[in-house]
Amino acid sequence: MTVTLPTRTSPAVTLAAQVAALLPARAGLPWTVEPGTAWWSTRPTARLTQGGRTLVLVAHGWHTDVAWELPDREPYEPDVRLDRMAPQPIADTVLRLVLPVLDDEIAGRARTPASDPAPRLALLNEIGHVVRRAGLATYDRAGYLVNTSTLTWGTPSGLRFSVTLHGSNPACSIQIQGPVRALERAVTHFLPDRPIKTPRRRLDGVHGRLQRRLAAHLVQYTDVEQLDDDGLAFGGSTGPYGYAAPAADPAARVRNESPAAVDIHAVGVDLLLSLAPHLTR
Repeated sequence: MTVTLPTRTSPAVTLAAQVAALLPARAGLPWTVEPGTAWWSTRPTARLTQGGRTLVLVAHGWHTDVAWELPDREPYEPDVRLDRMAPQPIADTVLRLVLPVLDDEIAGRARTPASDPAPRLALLNEIGHVVRRAGLATYDRAGYLVNTSTLTWGTPSGLRFSVTLHGSNPACSIQIQGPVRALERAVTHFLPDRPIKTPRRRLDGVHGRLQRRLAAHLVQYTDVEQLDDDGLAFGGSTGPYGYAAPAADPAARVRNESPAAVDIHAVGVDLLLSLAPHLTR
């Protein structure tokens, strides 16, 4: 994506332009970048704007601050502080943690009735357009629950994705089913970009062949906990979090082609759009 910069740029504007280039355009509308100010800092600041959505980025020598802004919500402190100064991890954090909260606030102010399917279908169509552009067929249907809509597609690797929106909530729930090896690769894209070097929970308490394989993979990136139904809970309360279903046959050997299924929640539309190249293979 091409981002036009002012003639004279600060470090924050330069960094913001690099971050903007990594964020997806929504409905063909790219992000624009301009100099800005932040209440909590005198450091170089930039504003990233896309339609009615605005982000404030402050560049420090040792960390980066990001906040979201609406016409009647001017942030007085950062919503996220990262100990990273590179564009890619900043963009990843914005996609996972910042934009879903901003979209949720916008949806709440719109006060759209949960029974109105139009906002859900518009968002799912935007996701479906990117998937179809990758050469895959999509299928739209009403969700299993009241006031839900679902978009599904299959990939050459044997995975099946189902994206569901509930009511006027713009955050997606995603079900992924398919071979465990391909599923592991797909789930990784929704998790934090930096693996946790020292797992917080040993795998001694995880039982079941499929569960132990999935837990060994997931614990590199996030917390994993086995539940009473033998499934696995992973992720945190902020950003995407999920559940891995137990094996249909607990005694079966686990191979790369063994079937597995996970549910992932609190996924922003922007994150899904950015991951489309990885989720259509």
